[in-house]
Amino acid sequence: MSLNIRSRKSTPKVRTGCATCKIRRVKCDETRPTCHRCKTTGRICPGYAPPTGAIQKSSIQIYSIPFKVPGSRTDRELLHFYCSEAAHCLSRFSDSTLWSDLILQQSQYQPVIRNSLIALSSLYREYLVVGSDQLGHSPRSIRLMAKSHKQLLSYLSDPRASPVPALICSLIFYVFECLVGNTRQAIWHLDRGLELLKCFWVSDAGLLARMDPIYPQLRRIFAHLDVHASIFSPERFQVLCLASPDQISGVSHVVPDGFGSINEVDEALITLQNWKLHHLMQSLCWKGTPIDRLPPNIAAERLRLDGEYRRFETAAQRFLSQNDQVLGTNGRQRITLLHTQGLICHGVLLENIIIPSDENFPLEACYKFDLALDQIKSLMSGSSSQSASRGFTVSTNLIAMLYFVCLKTRDPNLLQRSLSLMEQSMFAARDGLWDSQKARFVVQWMRCEDNLGEEGNMDLRLEDIGTGIIDIDGGLDEAVKRLNVGEAKE
Repeated sequence: MSLNIRSRKSTPKVRTGCATCKIRRVKCDETRPTCHRCKTTGRICPGYAPPTGAIQKSSIQIYSIPFKVPGSRTDRELLHFYCSEAAHCLSRFSDSTLWSDLILQQSQYQPVIRNSLIALSSLYREYLVVGSDQLGHSPRSIRLMAKSHKQLLSYLSDPRASPVPALICSLIFYVFECLVGNTRQAIWHLDRGLELLKCFWVSDAGLLARMDPIYPQLRRIFAHLDVHASIFSPERFQVLCLASPDQISGVSHVVPDGFGSINEVDEALITLQNWKLHHLMQSLCWKGTPIDRLPPNIAAERLRLDGEYRRFETAAQRFLSQNDQVLGTNGRQRITLLHTQGLICHGVLLENIIIPSDENFPLEACYKFDLALDQIKSLMSGSSSQSASRGFTVSTNLIAMLYFVCLKTRDPNLLQRSLSLMEQSMFAARDGLWDSQKARFVVQWMRCEDNLGEEGNMDLRLEDIGTGIIDIDGGLDEAVKRLNVGEAKE
């Protein structure tokens, strides 16, 4: 008996093809700008790496998934795409540990998380091609999200189910809805996660350190997104209350004399933002009232907030200068982003502190906005990532910050600078709930409503001109719908 042994045909290894063909282990035809093989199979072609020595990093880095992934080859390709590109973009300028490491580790043991990540990767990859509008009407996208929801419901039907997968999935579902532009549903998923998180909230730092390492990361990002959602939709009350009664009354400080880590800077800022929003919501009926005519308790709390923001800015700058050499590029970007957020939040607070006898307060707000815009420009120019025109990230809140500088400032030059930064490539698409194109549309509409045109009216802010539009329930999306309907009627 003879055996017919089939030998494998030897072909030269091509190292210059696109990343997608390399992952699939097929020969790339290297058609430009996108290869024909990817185009005909409906895959995304990320382009080609530059010649050796031209650029040190390509747009998609090779990433070894640190465990064996069950499922189809397509699932493995999508997880590779998540690891090599999506996780980095989701955590831009922030701590990438949650998206790049901890959630991925959890997915090794929890199929419900792994399947949700695969769906997220697929949606994110398609979003880069078609954007939110088309993605939101895609039957395939709807099926992917519905399948993930069904799998989570099945998981939660087990009485032994851990809350961690539910928290992670609610965060991933929030990102699903942000990608397709359904902000109301995104906030709904966020609120479900926040309510679950409150059941397991821990104030004891020692106990927190001994818990699952993913828990502090989840707590931090949910606290940030709670603030972001209330900024986006003015009618929404925050779920979490982070400042203690002693801190609100001035018995103790939110901001320590000095920071020991970036996470401490992050914790202090999110507590200040949370406290400030609660305070402004509770005192909304006193908006625009000079501080000497406010109820004494409201005036005192507002000035304590002002003092804490000043402590924050000083301590954050000191931490950056003392640790500049050891932080690295990512660490410096994180601190710069947090300091920038603090400056803009403080500037917004100063706009609500009206001291008739002190003409420097409005000027101080402008100074903080101006410095913050300089830092945003620095972040954009120093970013190592080449953002696509449909770039997406979750929690930098940069589009929101630029939008609120436009609304709050009385300086037309600052308004124009903010609008110009918003138009640049890094903010050409979405940052969580915020769509930069919609933000620019609303700002431009209000500028047209200003009867002094491009020069602006120094006595009016865009916030004053846009009353009834920018404070509408449903946030930016509803404002755009109302303005589009109004234009159609005209």
